[in-house]
Amino acid sequence: MSPRQSHRQHGFLFSSILSVCAVLAVPQASALAKLALDRPSIAATEASAEDSPDRSLPEAARAAEEQAGALYAAGRYGEALGAQQASVAIHRRLLALDPSQRLTLAASLHNLGVVFIRLGRKAEAIPPTEESLALYRAEAAQRGGPLSPAHERPLRNLVLLYFESNRAEEALPLANELARLHQARGKEDPLSRAERIDVLNLRASLLVALNRPQEALGDLDTAVSLARRLARQDPNNLGLQYGLAGALVNLSQVADLLGRFGEAVGPAQEAETVLRQLAALQPMLRGDWAKALSRLGHAYAALGEPARALPPLREAIDLFRSLDRSGASEPLAVEVGGFRDDLAHALETEAEVHQALRQPTEARAAGEEALALYSALARGDARYERDVERTRARLTSMPQISPVRR
Repeated sequence: MSPRQSHRQHGFLFSSILSVCAVLAVPQASALAKLALDRPSIAATEASAEDSPDRSLPEAARAAEEQAGALYAAGRYGEALGAQQASVAIHRRLLALDPSQRLTLAASLHNLGVVFIRLGRKAEAIPPTEESLALYRAEAAQRGGPLSPAHERPLRNLVLLYFESNRAEEALPLANELARLHQARGKEDPLSRAERIDVLNLRASLLVALNRPQEALGDLDTAVSLARRLARQDPNNLGLQYGLAGALVNLSQVADLLGRFGEAVGPAQEAETVLRQLAALQPMLRGDWAKALSRLGHAYAALGEPARALPPLREAIDLFRSLDRSGASEPLAVEVGGFRDDLAHALETEAEVHQALRQPTEARAAGEEALALYSALARGDARYERDVERTRARLTSMPQISPVRR
């Protein structure tokens, strides 16, 4: 069975995504829990700023940003959006009065992008994230010095947003910039070395999307090697274990894409073992564990071992079904619709496996369910049409199965 490619790479794991929706960067974050979450307080402060802008506008900006951060931290993302939009508006007025406030507006715009991402409104997250990054760059150009370390947040998010928007060519130069930053800082900063694993995983995904899997393989080999070394130095660091698992899943995927099927099973097995253990400690990672199981099943199927492919596929499908299909999981909040496409992909592979095992009834049932899921996804995103066409063609080609109409 040859590997398939849809509009995005099914099964790829990006630990970078875990940090996209981190709590907003807000001044005095430790005090957020003590704030009253009342929208009128912002309106009152804004009204005061109208009366005496020079004296009260900084206070209004600070209050709005803290209010948005508190609402976000409380999981009230819809309300946080309004508060963050108010904060951006106040910061714009503040910048017009005081050009030294460019970086505070940049931070506020970044936070607005984060709230849009958490709400699944990725297209709307792009403009404020782009503007945030541009402001950080403008500040650095005016100073004639290096970029502020804070600029990495919108830079990373913009790479992910471009990738999710099928703009890999625009994302790759930004990912290269991220990689250079982490490589340079990693010599002195252990945290940056760990984050480099995420960046390499992310850049590999872009290279695969641009049909450059051989180059992706180099990034993933480096990521796995780095993750192994750091995990040995700090065996209790779960983040490093997750980064290693993500790189291994991605390495397995790329090996399949290159037709090196014998090299795809080992990394998938190791990743599944690591993620099984992590999911037992952190249930929010069950979706990632399911992806690793699905990857392992596909690796076995591509190797021509359908009997060994079926158990991990079935376990993955059961896990995907147990997750909330009405929305995204915590670690993958950027994926609107949760794991429906991953479930469809696992079912599609299961159908192929049943067909190889000469189990036509089971093959048809899995294939039809996959087609129904892809069809629903295609109604909201035309890029899934190729998945629909491929799955329908396979169902049509099955013995004693007539063409399926949806």
